[in-house]
Amino acid sequence: MVVTITGIMVAIGASRFRITELTEAQLAGLQLVQDIDYARTRALAARSLARVKFENTGTPAYAGFLDTDGDSTIAESAEESQNLRGYGRRELPARIQYGRGSVPAIPDDGSNAPITFANNRVEFNSRGIVQPMGTSGVVYLKHANKPEVVVAVQVSAAGNVRLWTFKEGAWK
Repeated sequence: MVVTITGIMVAIGASRFRITELTEAQLAGLQLVQDIDYARTRALAARSLARVKFENTGTPAYAGFLDTDGDSTIAESAEESQNLRGYGRRELPARIQYGRGSVPAIPDDGSNAPITFANNRVEFNSRGIVQPMGTSGVVYLKHANKPEVVVAVQVSAAGNVRLWTFKEGAWK
């Protein structure tokens, strides 16, 4: 009797600690928001150019770089990655991929691409503004097991970063 009751209690308790697909996608999106915002903050602090490059071939990942020699160009070298003093290269969690899955685009995005930034990268100038001036973009992250579980990370032309979640049939 005691073993049965203990088993039931463990089964109920264990289900509460399970991370849902939506939570998994949201956590990956929050990490990306923090990393993009960190690159922008480092650009401001160092008064230099910073870049976040999204890798959509092979294992989905992204990497951050900070101009080391002040020449306003980024060669994506190991030194520039270390100069960011942050995350370097970060792979997306195992079941998270770039893509929109089966959901529509966020408001104000007419693209079908999983990454709408030119050359799959976002750059911030020394004032924290997206380069080239006036550009913005979105990175969509989907769950591999559920195409309706999608989050979007949007970066405005001013450098503001926002996380969108597709939930209950709409972007929130």
